[in-house]
Amino acid sequence: MNIDLEELVEKFGTMVSGISHRMIQNKELAKEASQEVWFEVIKSIDSFNGNSELSTWIYTIAKRTILKYSKNEKTATIIELEEFRALPEVEYSGTEEKRQEWVKEICDWCLTALNHCLNNDARLIFIFRENIGLSYKQISEIMDMKEDNIRQISSRSLSKIKNFMNDTCPLYNPQGTCKCRICKQVASIDFEQEYSTVQKMVRLADLYQKFEKELPRKNYWEKFLN
Repeated sequence: MNIDLEELVEKFGTMVSGISHRMIQNKELAKEASQEVWFEVIKSIDSFNGNSELSTWIYTIAKRTILKYSKNEKTATIIELEEFRALPEVEYSGTEEKRQEWVKEICDWCLTALNHCLNNDARLIFIFRENIGLSYKQISEIMDMKEDNIRQISSRSLSKIKNFMNDTCPLYNPQGTCKCRICKQVASIDFEQEYSTVQKMVRLADLYQKFEKELPRKNYWEKFLN
């Protein structure tokens, strides 16, 4: 099967980088993991026979590779997350011009850290479902698990994160009892202009997907085309 590698990179590169970013808190390790995914794709591209969707094949390679890199990631308890959020507020010391991007970066890091209240498999399922928007059927093929199990894990994970964020995250619920360490910094941004869509959202997926668009991942795959 003739596959255009540049087109493949354009379509899947940043998404795989995003999966690595959400699965692995260490940025350099996440970068290394996403690069190895592409190395594995290039190495085995000729073996793709079209028996599954191309996206399923790529995400299956991503699953296998990224889980290998994330095996030492610590699963945090909700109590540990509460204790972390109870630490002193984070102060901003940069210029006003960069405050907005700083807040977005910190909030994005917080979303990644929050994902770590889930174990590796549950976190990956959550990312496939909420960040990328894959169907339960496709996730079950990628994870090699029954679709009913995927639905159950996804539902439990979503409830766990959603309930915590409803009480603590000013982006997800501006009317909640905010315990965010950068609450004042977040409040300093013009929500009506920057986050009017976020404030009206009803799905946690919208928040994750907004950050994927606001802070696009660097596509580390491109080096392998040369």
